[in-house]
Amino acid sequence: MSAQSQLFTPVGNDGHIFTAQIGKLRCTAIRLSDGSLCLYSPVAGIEKAGTADLGKLGDVTFLLAPNHYHNKGLAEYDRLFPQAGLVCSPDATPRLVKQTTLEFCNLEKLEAALLPGFQILEPRGLKTGEVWIRVASGPHMIWIVADAFSAEHLPAGQHAQTPKMLGTFPKFGVKDKTLYKDWVKKQIAKEPPTMIIPCHGGLVAAAGLAGSLLDLLEETF
Repeated sequence: MSAQSQLFTPVGNDGHIFTAQIGKLRCTAIRLSDGSLCLYSPVAGIEKAGTADLGKLGDVTFLLAPNHYHNKGLAEYDRLFPQAGLVCSPDATPRLVKQTTLEFCNLEKLEAALLPGFQILEPRGLKTGEVWIRVASGPHMIWIVADAFSAEHLPAGQHAQTPKMLGTFPKFGVKDKTLYKDWVKKQIAKEPPTMIIPCHGGLVAAAGLAGSLLDLLEETF
């Protein structure tokens, strides 16, 4: 389990989070309590190139589609990792089943398999069934998100200082702007994030990240 992956690079030093990027899209591998892995947003293009890397890190036992748009490549991942359970939120299930014809489980089994410090979040006010994972890891409070936030695309190992928002997210991702905005603000007040691992673009890590997110919410909504 200590072997280092080439495509999936570690985030932090505890060996619990690994991330891989193809173009501007990201897949994040999360260590579970039994040592196996959950792939958050299994994106097309990584399933073939990253299979050998994942084999060094552990068995893949869950494939998490973080919203109903992130479905390309799921059929191939399902073929490569037949032992893995496909999971998504209830709101994402109808479109994912329609687009993929695959069967999805609810989030409870994955939630029970998470390491201490990992928590599944289901943002309110969205229409895509997006799921986040919040992680307390050393000095960082990490948000792993799908389309909710993005960042400048940077080489592996470099971190953006300022979060961005996908131009399509407010229209196609948000159902109730006030509800969503208030929910995110409460999460920031509860446990301010210091790092975001988005599916689109580079990682964001900054001491003032919470303030930047609040500014972004105000500017957008």
